[in-house]
Amino acid sequence: MSEAQSNKKNINLDVVRVLDLGCGILQQAFFKQPEEKAKAILKDLKHGKSIGLGSMTLNNKSSDGEGSTELGSIPLSLELDYSEFKGPGFSFPVYKVALKAMMDRIAQTVRAKKDLNILTNQQTGGMLIHQPGVIQVGEQINVMLLTIESAGKGGIKFKLIFVDPEQYKTKDVKASA
Repeated sequence: MSEAQSNKKNINLDVVRVLDLGCGILQQAFFKQPEEKAKAILKDLKHGKSIGLGSMTLNNKSSDGEGSTELGSIPLSLELDYSEFKGPGFSFPVYKVALKAMMDRIAQTVRAKKDLNILTNQQTGGMLIHQPGVIQVGEQINVMLLTIESAGKGGIKFKLIFVDPEQYKTKDVKASA
């Protein structure tokens, strides 16, 4: 086993940087490219596909701060679980509003240097970023969250999930679709 492979097993990632990278990719995928392409990505996600997002290169900075050594790269992917989405109308516009609400909340929290309220699964190491994107369509409230999980072959999976909105109060509604 090479030194780089050995080091990969003990790498500690900066969660805020990984989260920033993930949000940047989501911004690019759903808000900055033509809507037809973004809709196609959502369609694939709705069908349970894992979407490849490229990779993140890992560098080991030298102790003197003068240089760095590339340790390899980590593949990134995106998945969606909308099984707990309530009501009719899970459409692209509704998805975008929920995603924007969640990403705005994450950005505000990071800029304010506040706690991201990260819940960690001790068994898997997965992290739930508890910065909900709360939306209301008519009378129905839905809540989107982001998880960062380990994926096969040492990868990182960003997973957007809708959770049971009953655990959130109406006063938390941040956006309407």
